[in-house]
Amino acid sequence: MKTKTILFISITIFILFVIYRINVYFALGLDTFVVNLLPNKKLPSEFVNYKNLSEVRTFGNHDIKLLQKGEKYCYTFQIVPISDEEIMVKVITKTESYNHVGGNSGYNYWNTLFKIDAFGKVLDTMNFKTSTSNQSEFGETVLLNKQIVNKALLYYQTWPTDGNKAKKDFIAINKNLKWTAEKVSQYYYDTIVPNCIYLEPFYAWRDKSIPTNNRSSLIYFANKQWYILYGIDSDISDDAQRKSLNEHKELTNENVLRDIPIDKITVKYFQKVEYRSNMMGRTQSSDVYTYYYWNGVAYINIPFENDTLKFKREDISLQGYSTEEQTIYSPENSKKEMENSLNKEYNFYSNPNLKFTLLIDDENKNLYIIKKIK
Repeated sequence: MKTKTILFISITIFILFVIYRINVYFALGLDTFVVNLLPNKKLPSEFVNYKNLSEVRTFGNHDIKLLQKGEKYCYTFQIVPISDEEIMVKVITKTESYNHVGGNSGYNYWNTLFKIDAFGKVLDTMNFKTSTSNQSEFGETVLLNKQIVNKALLYYQTWPTDGNKAKKDFIAINKNLKWTAEKVSQYYYDTIVPNCIYLEPFYAWRDKSIPTNNRSSLIYFANKQWYILYGIDSDISDDAQRKSLNEHKELTNENVLRDIPIDKITVKYFQKVEYRSNMMGRTQSSDVYTYYYWNGVAYINIPFENDTLKFKREDISLQGYSTEEQTIYSPENSKKEMENSLNKEYNFYSNPNLKFTLLIDDENKNLYIIKKIK
C-alpha cells in the first residue's frame, strides 16, 4: 500500500510538472488564472486616499493644476528660458498622419508656444506647424538662442524676447555664386569660425534658382544675426560639421526639462491587481520562454520643499524580463527598477527666480503647474 501511495504521488507530481512545462512553453495562462482566483491583499489604510495625479488639487501648502494637455505618442513638451523671470513652453497639441506617394509617410504636428512669467501667468501664445518629414512645407523649426528658428525655410522669429511674430529672413551671402573658392574659404575661416555661435552645413535643395551642383551651403549665427553662405566646398562642409558637433554649435532644440531625480521619486507601495504572463519568441541568444509579472497600482511620493505630492499610477507592471522563469514568490527586488523607470516619465522644471514648478506626466501627456498657496 505504501509503495502504491509513493508511486501515485510520484506520477501525480510528474503529470503536474508536464502540465506546468506545457503551460509555460505555450503560455496557456493556467497558472496565472489560478493565482488570480486567490483574494488580493487588502490595501493598507495609509494609501486609501491616494488619487490619480490628474485628480490631485492640493498637497500641503501647494496647489497643482493642469496647465495644458498635450498630444499622445510623440515627444510633446519643451521648455526654454527667455530671461531670469520668463520661460517659453512648447506643447504639441495635435498630430495628423500623412502618407504621400512613394512611401513618404509620417506625422504633422500642431505646436503651441506659451510665454510664462515668474508667477506662472501666460503672457502670450503662438502657434506653428512642424513635421517628421524633412521635405515638409513647414520646414524644420527649432527653439534655441531665445528665438524660433526655421532652419529649412531660412527664417527666424524673435517673438520670445520682443513679442514680434514677423518672420525675418537669413542674410544671404554669395547667393550669386560669384566668389572664388579661395574667397569663400577665407571668409569661412577668417569671419565665420571666430565669430559664430551656431554653425551647420546646409543643402539648399528648395531653391531652384541655384544650380544643383552648387547647393552646398552653410547656415550660422553671429553678431546677433542669422546668415547663409552659399557655394561652399566639401572641405568647408566637413570642417563645419566637425565644429558643429565638437564645439556644441549644432542647431538643435534647447530644452531644460529634467527627469525627476531617482532619489526624489519613491514607490511607497505596489498593489498587485492581476498576475499575468507573456511568451517571448526565440532569438539568437535565447530560446522561447515565458515571463511573469504583476499588473497593478503604484503609490508614489515626490517631495516638494516641506510637502510631499502623493498620487497613484494605475496599470503599471512589476516585472522581470529575464530568461529565467519568474514566480509569484520572487522578492519584489524590481521595485527599484520601477522607480528608476518612473523617474524618466515625470519631468520637471524649477528655477529660484520662478514662483512655480512645472511637472510633466509624460505617460498621459499632461503639463502641471505647482504653486505655493498664499
